[in-house]
Amino acid sequence: MFTVSERDQLRRDLVNAADTDPRVVGAALTGSAAAGAEDRWSDIDFALSVERDLDAVVDDWTALMYACGAVSHLDVRHGTVLFRVFLMRSTLQVDVAFWPSGEFGATGPAFELLFGEANELPPAGQPGRDGLVGMAWLYALHVRSSIARGRVWQAVHMLNGMRDNVMSLWCLREGVNAVQGRGLDDLRDTRAFDGTLVLSTHPDELRRVFQVLTGLLVEEISEPEVREAVQALSRAGAGRP
Repeated sequence: MFTVSERDQLRRDLVNAADTDPRVVGAALTGSAAAGAEDRWSDIDFALSVERDLDAVVDDWTALMYACGAVSHLDVRHGTVLFRVFLMRSTLQVDVAFWPSGEFGATGPAFELLFGEANELPPAGQPGRDGLVGMAWLYALHVRSSIARGRVWQAVHMLNGMRDNVMSLWCLREGVNAVQGRGLDDLRDTRAFDGTLVLSTHPDELRRVFQVLTGLLVEEISEPEVREAVQALSRAGAGRP
């Protein structure tokens, strides 16, 4: 398990490496450290503005991270930006974002420029309500068919996805962060979701949770025809006509 001092030292080492890499023309801290909200469990979020040889920079920094104790990594892409997420042997997570210099800048308040220049960028937005509603009813369709087919673990998986999207809709309604569950603990009251956790794979339990979730979803749908279709899903899941 990593210590705070080990995390801080690694972050200083990465900042020094960026400062001495001539291909890197800017760097910033992002995430909780930049927002003044870092705690014992925070990871390292580090953004690089790369002027040239982007692929070579990614390769060289990946080698650096493994030399520092990384054991694996995964890639998340957003447009032309690569977010390479490293798992360190100490269990510390280190996210290094490689930005083309012409696109480097803050997309949210958690951005502390260390050196170089940042472009003015539009802030990253919340997920769209229509998309969340659509994903929720899509999961609901598969919950219904999974229960009907006796595929209980698939039903659990689909119920979990349905709940994630319904909870994100609540976050939108209350104006808190609806991305990756970050605002869920800021909701005024989450007691309505107490009954959405699956307690067993028995079909009756799966149907119970499905009823609760479809009820919550219906409350978030403004289009009458969509609401009626979801209510029909709920009745079908309960074995009612």
